[in-house]
Amino acid sequence: MAVSFRGGVQVPISLGNGAVVQNLFTIRNKLGSRVDVNVRRLSVEIDTTATLTTVMPQVKVCRATAISGGIILDKGKFNTAQASSEFVEFRSTLAEGAPIAATAGDTIWQQFVNRMHTLVEQVQTIQSSVLPALVADSGKEFKLRPGESLLAYVVGSAVTSNPAIGNNWCANCSWEEDEKSTFAISGTVTLSGSPVAGARVIVMESDDVAGTNMFLRETIVTGAGGTWASSILTGKVGAAFVQYETGGTYYTAPGSPYLS
Repeated sequence: MAVSFRGGVQVPISLGNGAVVQNLFTIRNKLGSRVDVNVRRLSVEIDTTATLTTVMPQVKVCRATAISGGIILDKGKFNTAQASSEFVEFRSTLAEGAPIAATAGDTIWQQFVNRMHTLVEQVQTIQSSVLPALVADSGKEFKLRPGESLLAYVVGSAVTSNPAIGNNWCANCSWEEDEKSTFAISGTVTLSGSPVAGARVIVMESDDVAGTNMFLRETIVTGAGGTWASSILTGKVGAAFVQYETGGTYYTAPGSPYLS
């Protein structure tokens, strides 16, 4: 299709958490999205202010599920005429009061960031990419389709690997949103042959006729002509159901499942 948005997001500086695992940053392309998210760059950096007495923690990247917590980040625009999809969401941890919870998947990439041996030296990482070289160096994208997420997190060998008094983490990400193909669905709600205004048309979308990954696409209230219109991702299955109330009488239409 076509790139509809390009942007960047910066994660606020976060202290280490003195635990074995610390989730730093997530990208979610939520179900219902009409774009693919092409991650072009993801970097994680650390400013170490104290001597590390144990093995330096690793930064890992993986796909993830069950993401919650943290804070929602603002999305910077490369082109102010473009708008990011509301379904594309970035979260970061914020100190102890707003940790991110997530279920990590298989590790895609992992690496050490730096190590400081004395109190007088400084080891600074410059845009340390934590995505595979195929993405970082070859101009290829890391793709998140609707319903997919990405997690960057810290894993230490012990709780002393990521001390709150010594480690200051931050991250940066740039991405594109690539519009996906859809097909249109529409109809007219009638009662006794007359168009109905104020009826609720509930549009559902799923992967298949068995209802795999079914979710509420949108709810539409019909206008004076009783018409409604929506869209379904190409390759997915849609369904539409109608509810209407007038004079204390409630109507529920049989619905139109398996629109494809």
